[in-house]
Amino acid sequence: MLTEHKSNVINIIKWFFLATGIGCIVGVLDAVFLKMLDGAIKFRNTIPMFYLGLPFVLYGVALLARKVAKRDKDYSTDAVINKINSYRPISFISIFKGFTLSIVTMVTGGSAGKEAPCADVGAGISSIIARVFRMNLEDQRKMMICGVSAGFAGVFGVPISGALFGLEVLWVGHIFYEVMFPALVAGITAFQVTSFLGVDYIYHPLHFVPVFSEKFFLKMIVAGMFFGLVSILFIEISKFVRVLFRYLALRTRLFWACAAGGLVLVAIGYFVSPLYLGLGMPGIDMVLSGNPPASPFGFLYKIITTSVTFAAGGIGGIVTPIFFVGAQAGAMLADFLHVDSATLAALGLVAVLAGTANTPLSASIMAIELFGPAIAPYATVACVISFLVTGQQSIYPSQRISLDSGKSADGPSMPIDYGKRLQHTKIPYRKTMFKQAFKQMVKHLIPNPKGFDDEK
Repeated sequence: MLTEHKSNVINIIKWFFLATGIGCIVGVLDAVFLKMLDGAIKFRNTIPMFYLGLPFVLYGVALLARKVAKRDKDYSTDAVINKINSYRPISFISIFKGFTLSIVTMVTGGSAGKEAPCADVGAGISSIIARVFRMNLEDQRKMMICGVSAGFAGVFGVPISGALFGLEVLWVGHIFYEVMFPALVAGITAFQVTSFLGVDYIYHPLHFVPVFSEKFFLKMIVAGMFFGLVSILFIEISKFVRVLFRYLALRTRLFWACAAGGLVLVAIGYFVSPLYLGLGMPGIDMVLSGNPPASPFGFLYKIITTSVTFAAGGIGGIVTPIFFVGAQAGAMLADFLHVDSATLAALGLVAVLAGTANTPLSASIMAIELFGPAIAPYATVACVISFLVTGQQSIYPSQRISLDSGKSADGPSMPIDYGKRLQHTKIPYRKTMFKQAFKQMVKHLIPNPKGFDDEK
């Protein structure tokens, strides 16, 4: 018994120092990335109609990402999830691609987020360090999870929920408790480092939060269901647009698919508003400050621009656009429910994240870190309901779902020889007749889906 406790203490000390080192390294890299991105965006804002070059920029990004070093394409959050779940490392070239090409995509007007490069850098650097120290596969996986948690925590300034997001997003219904301590240490350390280096974050403490009542509780249930439907809309539009552009690329050429996507983005930027292009932080800050959305369809415009950006070759994350969609949808819904606009925008921001990424726990805690503790009960209700409404859908195709999550009726994915390299069978999703027909149509239209690779 004494030997076991001694071993546990040594293990805690070991992972404390390892996670602290990862947090420091990833925190510095996060700060460098965010500073470079902010500087490039400030310069871009001095250029009128900066988005006109998108048709050619997206083609250039697609060529560099997909044609140069073809095997190194782990530059998206979904690809990182896939690598971690399959116990495979991330190459340095993938880190470089995610770091640089995402900046090019966002600065030129592509609708993408900033978390994927940081998560990719965190997982990749941690993977390299683990291989240098010749760790076993299980410890390498822990190191990569710590890197992802540090990347999320550092990029959004949410040390607790960012760390938990890195755990929760991998496998719905299962949290890797054995990695929770080092992930929290890495996330908190990365946040402290990025804050020390002068990175600014979203923080909007809400000054108006109504007293919890039965009537308001019912409104939160309605809001949670609405945010769940918005999450499904985001996921399904993304899938449809991806299939559409694959078909276009196969029937014509890669250039025409990228150019078509760029022209769609240019049209939205010119005829609607450039607010829905790029990173989108002004659109988030606007509604969180209590101002009405520029358009009641703002969340839909952002869904379209984000889906088109990724389908047409853009590189970047998806979480920041999710924040934009959720905040804008919440501000739009506020007029119908007669609720404070800023409060509902804040709830939408975290609830749509919970629905699209299947992360209700980390999204609920994120609400507290971003908007203050008074929002906790409302955020929890909205996030859980949004999570349940989305069913088996996810914005991350590589995410795994267990029976314990309440989102699958086909049984859990059972590990073989747990503790070593795990092999899992993916859970088949229940398909409706419409989805079966749509799947057959896609196979007919696209006989070779590998002709135009997505980010995975």
